[in-house]
Amino acid sequence: MRKRAVVGVGVAGFPRHAAGNSWAFLQWATGLREMGWEVWMVETLAPKELVNAAGRPCRWGESLNLATWNAYLRELGWDEKASLLLEGEKADERKLREFAQGADLFLNLSGHFKRVDLVSGAAARVYVDLDPAFTQIWAKVYGSKMNFSGHNAFWSVGLSMGRGAVVPETGHAWKPVRPPVCRRYWSAGAAGKPTGPTAGAGRGRWTTITHWHGYAAVEWEGRSYGNKAEEFEKLRGWPGRTGLRPRVVTDLGPGKEREAFEAEGWEFLEPAKICADWKEYRAFLAASRGEFSPAKAGYVTAQTGWFSDRSALYLSLGRPVLLQDTGWSRWLPEGRGLVAFRTPEEAAEKAQAIERDYGRHCRAAEEVAAEFLAESKAIGEAVG
Repeated sequence: MRKRAVVGVGVAGFPRHAAGNSWAFLQWATGLREMGWEVWMVETLAPKELVNAAGRPCRWGESLNLATWNAYLRELGWDEKASLLLEGEKADERKLREFAQGADLFLNLSGHFKRVDLVSGAAARVYVDLDPAFTQIWAKVYGSKMNFSGHNAFWSVGLSMGRGAVVPETGHAWKPVRPPVCRRYWSAGAAGKPTGPTAGAGRGRWTTITHWHGYAAVEWEGRSYGNKAEEFEKLRGWPGRTGLRPRVVTDLGPGKEREAFEAEGWEFLEPAKICADWKEYRAFLAASRGEFSPAKAGYVTAQTGWFSDRSALYLSLGRPVLLQDTGWSRWLPEGRGLVAFRTPEEAAEKAQAIERDYGRHCRAAEEVAAEFLAESKAIGEAVG
């Protein structure tokens, strides 16, 4: 008998220029399906989240949220086992309840699915933390409602959680898990030969895709846990040290901060051109030379072992990754294909080392993904 899982995602809630964000959730649902599980995908939305293509408030039937949800279901060949629930609106919940009753697993990614009562019949009800350190600080220090209740197990993509990470105690035993990649959609073979203007924008360049500032920094025990902007600032001189010109797809708009980076050799691209369609997003990553990126300062400060779901995609597409170390290098193979840096000097030296043996690093990148991040490995080990 096939195992059954309900997976709570955050896809429709982020409908504009958010292909990467959507796939951070979809990897788990599609990954379980590829492993032979019967999967029901669920999401809850508040009416205030409904927007049209221009980002303006609108009604349910006119929303980009619903259109985005339906587009993913169609493109991924999802059957009727999917529920997008609008808060305050009546919906037929009977089939979902019946499916969840006696299901083997409920995964609630970042606690996005609020109707945990609908899946209370699942044996394992797992909260999956995708933002280690911030999740715990928001809950413990700021009293934020993180939707922890109703779960009986807690996982985190912080690979050092429970084994060295410096975060507040929330009363939960966090189990480290690796971010999965569904190789059916995210491999060099699946991507094919990247073509078109989106692929051209990344071709031959070290790239990354990110929010520049994201949400506000938080504090705990006198220390600040910040965003990527402060870590990017430390790397501003990287092009001059390496002779490489990185391209960053980001929401950092025109202004003095951006101009300072551009003067050093950085280039910036608008997310709307890269991130609206997931296949275009994939083409951009696949055509890139590799990924070069810092981590959020909070991940570095807390040494959570956070590892990027986006970096996992670069690797799976056969692109080397040069990523700031948050402690993840203790738990993943580092040095070939996947390379850690801790200082600006290391970031420059290791980039040049990758360039000197680029072909080997490309091959090693895909090997790391296949061995440690493919759904059968990452999710398979997590569910035991």
